[in-house]
Amino acid sequence: MLLDALAVAACLAAATPTVRADAAGDPIRAAERDADRALAVVAAGEPRIGEIQDAAARTADRQVAEAEGFARRARAAALLPRLTAEVRRDERSYRVVGLQSSGEVDYRHLSPGSAVLLRATWDLGELVAARGELAAAAVSEARARRRAEAVRRATAIYYERRSAQLQLLLAPPEAALERAEAELQIERLAAELDALTGGLLSGRMR
Repeated sequence: MLLDALAVAACLAAATPTVRADAAGDPIRAAERDADRALAVVAAGEPRIGEIQDAAARTADRQVAEAEGFARRARAAALLPRLTAEVRRDERSYRVVGLQSSGEVDYRHLSPGSAVLLRATWDLGELVAARGELAAAAVSEARARRRAEAVRRATAIYYERRSAQLQLLLAPPEAALERAEAELQIERLAAELDALTGGLLSGRMR
């Protein structure tokens, strides 16, 4: 019995390094490890996709006129009266000609008058539907579409550039011309991302 137990223990001890060696030599795990390392290399020092998308949305918003809150401000403005001031001055006169007990009379009677008018008017219809509200809604809709399109384009360019970086890192072209063209492609995609994000990629936020 003692010999059998010792034999089993020896077998297990001999098998353990083999299992570890097999795990270390697993091509799938090795490929995953290499892929993780490559992704870490190309992502080092660069913004994440969430930062790219936020910057693209903010940049697109700055390119469209602000329309949010227009209806609220227009209705509040309708509560303010429109004031009209008017000043009038009359120069009335009449002539008196005739005979009185004291004799003949002929004179002009002057009765000037002045008036100051102040009017306050309200356009209560603006409380229900403000003028320009439809135009403001159209501007807001266009702004949302522009923001969504900018985020979509930035996302596509971000991952296209990341794929080009991985291709250049893991399978670089042997010819000098092909390698230069690959690097120019990455540079072009970076410039497009900068234009969409206000310079986030190059660190020059506008």
